[in-house]
Amino acid sequence: MASDVTAESFSSRKVCLARAREHLGNRAYKSARNTLSRGVRQWPDLDADSDYRTILGQVAWRCHCLREAKRHLTIATRDPDSHVEARFLLGRVLLDMGYVERSIEVLGAILRDPDQLVPYRVHAGGALSVAYSALGLNKSSQDALEEAAKFGLISAQLLADEGFRLLRIGAYPEAEVQLAKGLQVDSTCEDAFYRLSNALFIQSKTEPAMEVLAYGIEQSPEFPPFYRLMSEIYTSRDQHKEAAAFLKRALEISPEADDADMLQFMLANALQRAGRAEGTLMTFRDLLEQHPRTRLKRTVLTRVKSLEKRGTAKPVRLKGFPRKLQKRSYCAPNTLANVLSHCGVATTQDEVAARVMRGAGSRWPEMFDYLKEIDGVAARGFFGSIELIKRCVDSKLPVITTEYYGMSGHAIAIIGYDDAAELLIAQDPRFFEPVEIPYAEFEMSSLHDDGLCIAVAAAADKKRLPSQSGDEERVLRSYLDLLRKRADGDDEGAMRAALELSNEAPEKQAPVRIMAEIALERRATKELKRLCDETLRKWPDCFWALRLRGDALWMDGNTASALEQYRAARRVDRRDESLSYALGELLISTGRRRPGRALLLQALGENPRFHRARLRLAENLAESAEREAATFHARLLVEYDPDHGAARELLSKLAGNTAVRTLSEGAKRVAEEVAQRQSKAAEPDDDPIGDGIEVDLDDL
Repeated sequence: MASDVTAESFSSRKVCLARAREHLGNRAYKSARNTLSRGVRQWPDLDADSDYRTILGQVAWRCHCLREAKRHLTIATRDPDSHVEARFLLGRVLLDMGYVERSIEVLGAILRDPDQLVPYRVHAGGALSVAYSALGLNKSSQDALEEAAKFGLISAQLLADEGFRLLRIGAYPEAEVQLAKGLQVDSTCEDAFYRLSNALFIQSKTEPAMEVLAYGIEQSPEFPPFYRLMSEIYTSRDQHKEAAAFLKRALEISPEADDADMLQFMLANALQRAGRAEGTLMTFRDLLEQHPRTRLKRTVLTRVKSLEKRGTAKPVRLKGFPRKLQKRSYCAPNTLANVLSHCGVATTQDEVAARVMRGAGSRWPEMFDYLKEIDGVAARGFFGSIELIKRCVDSKLPVITTEYYGMSGHAIAIIGYDDAAELLIAQDPRFFEPVEIPYAEFEMSSLHDDGLCIAVAAAADKKRLPSQSGDEERVLRSYLDLLRKRADGDDEGAMRAALELSNEAPEKQAPVRIMAEIALERRATKELKRLCDETLRKWPDCFWALRLRGDALWMDGNTASALEQYRAARRVDRRDESLSYALGELLISTGRRRPGRALLLQALGENPRFHRARLRLAENLAESAEREAATFHARLLVEYDPDHGAARELLSKLAGNTAVRTLSEGAKRVAEEVAQRQSKAAEPDDDPIGDGIEVDLDDL
């Protein structure tokens, strides 16, 4: 019988679907899609078959067309006779789309259902472990894997999911072992290849990472994530032409992928770094034409304008700056440790955290105090402009500063700039690869702390530090004194210091912001509105002034005006989790429960550990007698914080005291085990695969 590569018809629907599955098993996704398209031409109602939708959904998923995959699999699962495979795949797709809690619901139902086929229950357990790991819930992640392991079925995918869990807790050598075992079980497991390569790359084991990924591409040449990761590895080696080639290939394979706009954006960046100015502009323009509603539109338009205006100036970037990912909320300790390592002082983020962390965060005064005590380095604080930061980079100095997302600060190190594209290049401790921040975006964000920066140099290079006038040094000392009083709870002293500094340096925002924050805490709404109004007259797009003015209006009972004010703040910056929470609270308080819950869920999407938002959501669900959903969120909150009194009380009402005690004790035990594993993982390891496990890639 003629091959379906050329045949225009099949003997039956069953043959058509079987042939598509054969292509799917061989990772020939384009051929599988073409086979299904020919089947629909032959039988127009084939698309009503749940098996057809399931196969097409899986093809779309592996090609990273996640929205399409979700649509097909959702239709398939509506058929009461559909196979469990459709629901399992839907759970995995939801997980990859970031709908983690929805995926937990779908996958958990499969794992707990004794009537389902064992292989799907096993793999649902593995996927469920990945979902819980993505939320940082280590106990639930471990429990899901243990439940899956009870069936005695070990697969490459299950080992790959265990590897993901270990990666998330920083146990890289153990993750490498599990992922290598996964490839020994099945040398075509895409997730095992991808995660093993990524684990090696994160640890700067670049050559082994590229070798593993090259074999992955050989096994699955139509899997776009392989090409994206390979481009990131080549970018880390400053081989931008090669990075561009892999990105082009990813776009050729799956031009309709959900992240196609991001891939084009990365391609334009690679071309620019490779000195291809015309190709860069053409790629940016193609992006805007092909994706007119991309979330990157504003950034791309800014980049195009800058490139057209400034020409082809080459980027400037510090060489050899460390790339260590932060633990927990250690953005400042990690950044300080990386900067000190760059200056020749060996230290770790844990050592720095022990000195600069106060509660859950770090503050500027402690960072300055710590640097003064370090032998072999010199540091200088200053209020930085783009030009001054660029001069520091030109002098081979990394600059510590903060980037604000609404009211939430995040420490980063500026290590370069690109005048042609008007970008600062920063080492963000959440990402392995340096990030690029548009000048305009950075200037807006840095106003929260008036651009406060610290330049750090080896003691022998002290003369490279930026010079300051006596007035500038005095203002800096006054500002640090103000921050210290505020951190110590001396609100009266902080108010006096803020007023004095505001009069002395009226161009500074931070002193007025601190006065406004104290007025908010005192519920002095009249004073708060006055301070916000004065600020907005000088800086109309000031996020904190818009946000805090909304708080004042709400406290005064003017919910309509408060909502309008919050929305104005949201137009300036949508990334602030506390604003999403405030909006959700406001809407729930006015009886608009559904949109209020959606905003609380959005806040949790931005930060799964936002305890106030999760507690409020759980309480509201409980008030509505939605017991199962309320229990889910209360359980998650107790696992995050076993000593959270309100969460324990709510969960006790919903599930009983025994459930609370068992969960909290288990969460504490697993947290201790994770800490021990992370400590072990920090020890030097010369084995590129880990713990003596060898993988002969030629045999895969």
